[in-house]
Parts: sequence; structure tokens; C-alpha cells
Amino acid sequence: MPAFQPTAAQLAALAARTSHELEPVHEEAEFLAGLEQADAVVVWRFQAEWYARAPRLRHAFTPSAGHDPLPPEPEGRIQRHFGSFQGQLMAESLLGMITFMNRRFGAALQAQAERRWDRSPFSPLRRLRGQVVLIVGYGAIGQLCGELLAALGMVVLGLRRDPARPSPHAERVFSPEQRHAALGLADHVVCVLPGDTGTDHFIGAAELASMKRTACVYNLGRGNAIDAPALCTALAQGHIAGAFLDVVPEEPLPPRSPLWSAPNLYLTPHASAISSEYLDLYFDELAQRLCELPL
Repeated sequence: MPAFQPTAAQLAALAARTSHELEPVHEEAEFLAGLEQADAVVVWRFQAEWYARAPRLRHAFTPSAGHDPLPPEPEGRIQRHFGSFQGQLMAESLLGMITFMNRRFGAALQAQAERRWDRSPFSPLRRLRGQVVLIVGYGAIGQLCGELLAALGMVVLGLRRDPARPSPHAERVFSPEQRHAALGLADHVVCVLPGDTGTDHFIGAAELASMKRTACVYNLGRGNAIDAPALCTALAQGHIAGAFLDVVPEEPLPPRSPLWSAPNLYLTPHASAISSEYLDLYFDELAQRLCELPL
């Protein structure tokens, strides 16, 4: 992934913004050889068994917003730090997905492939203003999505474990136990849930049955949150209008997966936060955190 490969200029700029000694490494063996002397590491992923090889380690950083790349250290001596810069990128991706589904661009692409001039599918379309979007997982990323969609005049609803917490831009916030009622209100259902076990199949057959037949569902969080077979069935039977998934239960998605051919389902390859600016944004965040932490 070119967007995930730091350049010499990016590394030099990062080094200039911190007083800590930085040592870039490119191979796993080189990384493990230096781990014994490291006070902090910046990694994509860290294996739990490596903690025993790092007696001085106190901080572990990853650009990932999800916590799965950095397993907790058993003794609790190491503080983990996760990326928090992806929200605006993901919000823009979500806006593109919702616009694509709402304006039926999929039907337009199909008609183009068939060289068919057909304007009839567009007559029932409505503007986004006034449509209801339910954001399932109304944390930091969900709130940035809500801010962008609210600016377009959409009615933003949130769903989170603690609905009493402040939730900017949401007109109402539901608890997980209220999800069936919340799903029934929405024209668009957006999942930005993390991948912990408490979110497995959070949206399954019963939840999909609670949605409007004209509603669309989107997933930009983790692929375990939506029951994929139930989603394929709901689409095939017309219980919901469509789906746009950036994440799926198994990545890369196997060629045999029915998600590839489910009707009115569109896929992007876990790319909602990928950008040429990805590492620039992360290194800005990392530099600030390194300056704030004693190592």
C-alpha cells in the first residue's frame, strides 16, 4: 500500500518535531533485534508474545483506530495509543456512499454498461435534507460523520452504549437495547462499531427486518458487526433497499463469498480512510503525543 509507506521526508519531519531518538526499521527481524532497547514502538501490528522481549517498553503506538492490532500487555505496564485522525476521511467516504445509494448511481452504471438510456429509476428520488441517518457506534468517528451529514440537513440519530453522554449533532441517541425502534426510523443505517466481541452480529436478521424496505445499510467499522448471510437474504428478498460495505467478516473477501453477487450491494476494500495524506495526518498526531509523553 503506497499510502502506508512512510517516505524519508516524512520520517525526517517527524524526527525534527520530537527530542526522542527515532530508529526506522524495515524488516521484522530488525525490529525484534532492537526491541530489547526500545522505550516505545510505532507499529502497524504487535504480537502479544513480543512483550516478553521488550523489558524497557512503556508505550506502543499504531495508526489503527481499532484496538485489535495492539493486544493488551498482561502486566499492564505498557500504555497503548491508537490513531484518532481517520474520522474526517471516513466521513467523506460515507458521504460518497450515501450519495451513491440515494441518487441510484448503481442503476446508472448498469444502464451505461447495457447502453440503455433510462431515466425512470430516478423519478422517486428524494434529496438528503430531511432524511434520517442512524449512526450505530456514536463515538468520535461517528460524531464526525454526524457533523458532516447534519450540515446537509439530514436528521442524525445516534446509538451508543451510554446514550446519556454528550453526543453532538445527534437529535436523539438510543441505547443498544433500543436498536429495533431506532432502526425502524432510519432511511440510512451506518455502522462504525469496533471489532470487540460485544459487537458480533449486532445487526442480524431481526435487526434487518426492523428496517424500512427503502432503507440502506453501510458498514465502515468492523466486518463482524453485520451478519453477512442475513444481509444477503434481506437484499435478495427486498427487505431493505441496498448496502454499501467497506469492511466484511473475512478480509480479503474470498471469491466464493455471496457478498460479491448480492443484489444492490456495493463494496470497497477497507479503504474508507485510505488517502495520500494518511501518514502526514498520523505523524502530525504522533509528534504531538510523543512531545507530551515522558519516555
